Amino acid sequence: MKTNGLILALALFLTSGEAIATGYGDTQPRAMGIAGAYGAMARGAESIYWNPANLALKDGPRLSLPLDLGMFFILENNSVSISDYNKYNGNFISDADKDDIVGDIPGGGLKFNTDVGLFLPLSVAFPLPWGLNSAIALNLRGGVEGEVPRDMIDFLLKGNQFARDREALGKAPGYDIAEWDGQGWALGEFSWAIAKPIMPAALSNYLSEFAVGATFKLMGGGFGEVLRSDGGIQTRVSGADISAHAVARLGGGIGFGLDLGATGITKDGKTTVGIALMNLLDTMNWNIESRQDSVFVQGSRLRATSFTGKAGLSEIFDNPVDENGDPVFYEEVDISGFSLTIPAMLRLGATHKPIPKLTISGQYDQAFSSGFGVSSTPRLALGVEYRLVDWFPLSVGLSGGGRAGSSSAIGFSFGPFPLGRWRLTLMETGLANRGGLLPGLAQGAGWSINLLRVSMNRI
Repeated sequence: MKTNGLILALALFLTSGEAIATGYGDTQPRAMGIAGAYGAMARGAESIYWNPANLALKDGPRLSLPLDLGMFFILENNSVSISDYNKYNGNFISDADKDDIVGDIPGGGLKFNTDVGLFLPLSVAFPLPWGLNSAIALNLRGGVEGEVPRDMIDFLLKGNQFARDREALGKAPGYDIAEWDGQGWALGEFSWAIAKPIMPAALSNYLSEFAVGATFKLMGGGFGEVLRSDGGIQTRVSGADISAHAVARLGGGIGFGLDLGATGITKDGKTTVGIALMNLLDTMNWNIESRQDSVFVQGSRLRATSFTGKAGLSEIFDNPVDENGDPVFYEEVDISGFSLTIPAMLRLGATHKPIPKLTISGQYDQAFSSGFGVSSTPRLALGVEYRLVDWFPLSVGLSGGGRAGSSSAIGFSFGPFPLGRWRLTLMETGLANRGGLLPGLAQGAGWSINLLRVSMNRI
């Protein structure tokens, strides 16, 4: 049997995670290139996504007008590595190989996740009166995540097996297709951050700078998810029996959020330390054309001939029919709106510059709960950025924990090149292995690129 590369690619990359797990800041090329250890490095308008207090630091631009053009995507899974993909793609797969593939899938099923988005020229950092610094930004992103039962992967690889044959192999007679779950979303977010430098007396002996900041967020978009599912398929000589049921909800809505942060720089100017509370009180209210439906399908003794020579679906499936004699596959359950809270996260970051060309950065993330794409598993990241020459920074990073597990990353860019008041950066790129430190063992990948960044910076 020759495998289809597209099927294997989907099995490899579109897996594990939960919606909106990846924040917009995490996907920026420079941040991805150091494995997300970017909280204390972000400056200018980028501070919105990491720590709003960084806006008030003296080494950041007071006025920044970045004109970005780029995109990002993250694709990952919980079962199949890149080496597995290279091993099986386009090659003959034996029965033993099929058993190995299915055996690598956890009992909970094959999980998949993808995050995509654009970098747009929709951010600006600027000063305000009273010693305040501010920034506004608009970002767009979306994604899909889901979970496919292991039995369905078994079905796709090995074909339909009779109940008696499965029982002879020590398996359940039917295919369990319960817990076929997923989420999909598209989200736009408008953010406004303010920050102010202050110096508490208790810190004046240790720090040269200290700042606090806050980000206010307005979010809107569309969301859909499968709340629960159940079902199974059994195949006998007389035909296949299928019974499947799912409850799904969808809607559009708006929400509000708040981030808080504080950042300090040591007396020698070499070390920066920051703390931020992200997604504090973040809530999405999905109450625009919201609905909840029950989706189901039933059929007995289905054979290939069951789908030929029939007047309609009512002669094929055992679903109830409406007044017109057409089968009913879904029923409206509820039209009321619903709310989802994005778990708050503690973010600790630090950077150290032993020499001007070298930056060492670390970060610790801890969400207070799981849900809506955020994992409560703590995440630790360490990255290094070195400028081989002034216009060519190269970065590497490692991380562990969080949604992706162990990960490694590299990044580079060309620039910035001074053009009067403007600065030009080309091919700002970040590449990351997800779910494994080495490329061959990784269970996914992330790629972020800014083809062009033109910014006007005034200190």
